[in-house]
Amino acid sequence: MMLARQKSMLATVLVCSGVILIATLAYIIAAERIGREHLAPDISTTLANIVEAQLVASPDGLQAVQSSLYHMAQHYQINEAALYSAGHRLAHGHSGDGASQLSSLLSDLPANGDWLEYAFIIDEREFLLIIRNDLSLPGFFYMDTLSTSLVIVTVSALLIFMLYMVTRQWQQTPYLHLLEDIREAAGRTDDGRITLKRRDPDLHPLIEALNDLFWRRNQRTQHLKTAHQQAERARLRATRLSTETRHMNEELAKEVSVRRSVEVQLNNTQTLLDGILNAMPTALFALDSRNRIVQCNEQAGDWLNMEYSQLTGLPLIQLIPELQPLKLIPDSATDVAVMKKSERVKIRFDDKNIVTDVLAYPLRDSQQARLVIRIDDVSQRQRMEEVMVQTEKMMTVGGLAAGMAHEINNPLGAILQNLQNTRRRLDPELPANQRTADNLNLDLNVLNTYLDERGIPQFFDHIQNAGERAAKIVANMLQFSRNDHLQKRDITVKELINTTLNIAHNDLSLKHIDLDIGESAGDAQIHCVPSEIEQVLLNLLRNAQQALDDYDGGENWRPKVKLRATRRDRMTCLEVEDNGPGIPADVAPHIFEPFFTTKEVGDGTGLGLSVSYFIVTSHHQGQLSYKRATLGGACFALCLPSEE
Repeated sequence: MMLARQKSMLATVLVCSGVILIATLAYIIAAERIGREHLAPDISTTLANIVEAQLVASPDGLQAVQSSLYHMAQHYQINEAALYSAGHRLAHGHSGDGASQLSSLLSDLPANGDWLEYAFIIDEREFLLIIRNDLSLPGFFYMDTLSTSLVIVTVSALLIFMLYMVTRQWQQTPYLHLLEDIREAAGRTDDGRITLKRRDPDLHPLIEALNDLFWRRNQRTQHLKTAHQQAERARLRATRLSTETRHMNEELAKEVSVRRSVEVQLNNTQTLLDGILNAMPTALFALDSRNRIVQCNEQAGDWLNMEYSQLTGLPLIQLIPELQPLKLIPDSATDVAVMKKSERVKIRFDDKNIVTDVLAYPLRDSQQARLVIRIDDVSQRQRMEEVMVQTEKMMTVGGLAAGMAHEINNPLGAILQNLQNTRRRLDPELPANQRTADNLNLDLNVLNTYLDERGIPQFFDHIQNAGERAAKIVANMLQFSRNDHLQKRDITVKELINTTLNIAHNDLSLKHIDLDIGESAGDAQIHCVPSEIEQVLLNLLRNAQQALDDYDGGENWRPKVKLRATRRDRMTCLEVEDNGPGIPADVAPHIFEPFFTTKEVGDGTGLGLSVSYFIVTSHHQGQLSYKRATLGGACFALCLPSEE
């Protein structure tokens, strides 16, 4: 930053420079005005007088006039001069600066020109002298002016520098005196008050401020000494306290170590308990006195489709309203919680219904929770129990069918045996028959002719065919009723289909249905339990027959079922296809679920396809799937491994 004296000197230099510049400009302007208003007219008038005197002396002596005009044109304030008579230029002088404006004919000159005109009449002859002046200042004038200004500036600079040195000396003197006083005061070692001397009136405010600063410094020094003494006493007291604190810290460190180990054990125990609770496939809810959730596990959150940590604080009855009528949860905070259990409770979680067992048991001596609700999913167990019941029913029916088959076999065997004996007793080739006929005077050939005429042998054939077919049906029933789940064997597809159809023709109404049986893989071998696969095919045929009975496809429509066998990789697939209504898209994903049925109550149990799916996938490691049939109805594909 600039000092005050430097600023004042700079201001002085600027002011002087401005004054010199203004004076120089005023001098130049005054010189230019004097030349324009006084010198140029006077010089022009003098030139006119000289020309007039020459013309008076010798009117025809234009040579002298031309010489005068030429010499006068060399003057710095005359640019051009011309003498005219009778409209013609007689003499002319030009300085050579710029183009000539005075033409040879007076008539060519402009009306108003920047020049001076002088008219003479000598010997009755009119003369006109025109002089064009150069009003600009000459170069030497500017050079003289510049050199003079430089001399003035130089002298002014010397004077200003001398003034600056004197001013600097004047300004530094009081500050030097003040600096001596400050150094003297700073060198004092006592605690007395420091007071500066007031020697210069201009420095009174500064001296007062410094004295006040020194006073404050003295006060602060006193306070610092007092604070230092107090700090020293505090340091000694802190030293004693630090020793005591060190011993206390050592004791606290031991306690913290013990507490930390306990916390680690508690965290490990908490983590273990949380892991155990979250690993359980059971929903657990701990409720407070207002029946709000205090804690739950991950299974509870999964069933409620929420993050289990977000369930804290929510009322359980609002989340699971099915618990309200069970009276497992106390209605008020004053009611005592007791252990209760409800079985086979259907609860809807999100988009599915679950059959559950709900158990409520109280917590003793707990400040946060008073009741725990445990919800177990028993849907699978219930399905297994119902499957077991259905299996027992099937086994009972199978045993009944086996007993009936044995009972039917006896009269059926008697019928076929008696029919065979009847045929033998009518045979004329047997000697015993011939002897009996001779004793009775009866011609056996005539008798056989009579029987043929009356169609008796055809009746015998019908009886024999019917008996053999009945015997085959009984054999199939016996095979179906055998408990051979683990007795797999190789069987051809053709044999499996024929056995199933034999059972179906007697059990189902398939006479009005067109059966189309393909032969593409009829000789393929399947390693399976034949009775179980026959049961699956029989269920599929029964479903197709029931769907076709309830469907009306139009005037030219006829019910049709198509069975075909194909080979896919290492599996043999049996497809049962019909031209019925098919299965709706919203029902198809649920057809293999246990107890799912679209039939009226009493018409079906919903176990046919689920048991079939269980037999194919679990017992035979195969596949049972549904797709839309090419005939327009339903198509079930049963794929089984071709090899063991």
